[in-house]
Amino acid sequence: MYRRTHVFLLIISTVSILSLVTLIVFHENQPQRPQPSRTCLKSANTEALFKVPFFPMMVHTGNPSKIYHWVRNKTGLEIGGPSPATWGVLGIYEAAAILDVTNFAATTLWEKELRHNSPFMWNNRRKGTQYIRDAVDLKGIPNNTYDFVIGSHVLEHIANPFKAFLEWLRILKDGGLLLLILPLKERTFDHNRAVASIQHLIHDYHKQVDESDLSHMDEIIRLHDLAMDPPAGNIEFFTNRSRNNFRNRGLHQHVYDQQLLYYMFICVNINVKYQITWESHQLIVGQKHF
Repeated sequence: MYRRTHVFLLIISTVSILSLVTLIVFHENQPQRPQPSRTCLKSANTEALFKVPFFPMMVHTGNPSKIYHWVRNKTGLEIGGPSPATWGVLGIYEAAAILDVTNFAATTLWEKELRHNSPFMWNNRRKGTQYIRDAVDLKGIPNNTYDFVIGSHVLEHIANPFKAFLEWLRILKDGGLLLLILPLKERTFDHNRAVASIQHLIHDYHKQVDESDLSHMDEIIRLHDLAMDPPAGNIEFFTNRSRNNFRNRGLHQHVYDQQLLYYMFICVNINVKYQITWESHQLIVGQKHF
């Protein structure tokens, strides 16, 4: 009886050890996210970044009608707002406890006569404060201020998107959320253009490209589908407007898809929580490391 029990225990122990070894080997073979203390910007090492796989099936399709739960009763900042046609319709403004809004200028192609430090109103209630600040330079806003940061059709207008990311992460609390809506290239006037590479965006960051940059203007004018963008007018009007981009910020400096956004988030240690496309929009939600 003792010998049988001993053999049985030996078998169980052997199986447990083999299972543990298998688990360790499996874990070690899994792609590891970059450490929180590092970003791919510091090393410019995208080879390590791409060890984290992206699968198209991770991206949902359909209307993101319930994304407001990400911001319910929280305090946030909208970059490049207000955007009632997106965040308003999706319930973000209503769900947030407090929502401040900032734009790069008092008058833009989309807004008229915004006033710095004026109330931001939604449904006849004050939701927060309207600021006039550039997306890549939010001076005056302390570190770790907001539970979430949102931007709708803003990132594509920014010449140095990683510089913007680091500024938005600065004002986000640990564990805070970043929600971005961008154009879906296949259904917009950018459909003729190629998606940017992350290497190019990292290069722009290290070159300290600023918002006066016009290095993509010739490509944009050549490939922009004016028939899908009536406000851009004819080629002459669009060219003249583009030359004045620092004042109006109308150019789509870069083109994005969900894969590029996924790796940009991982590059700066934002955990991707949700991705979806619908109509002419794409959305990505990420969480800042604790």
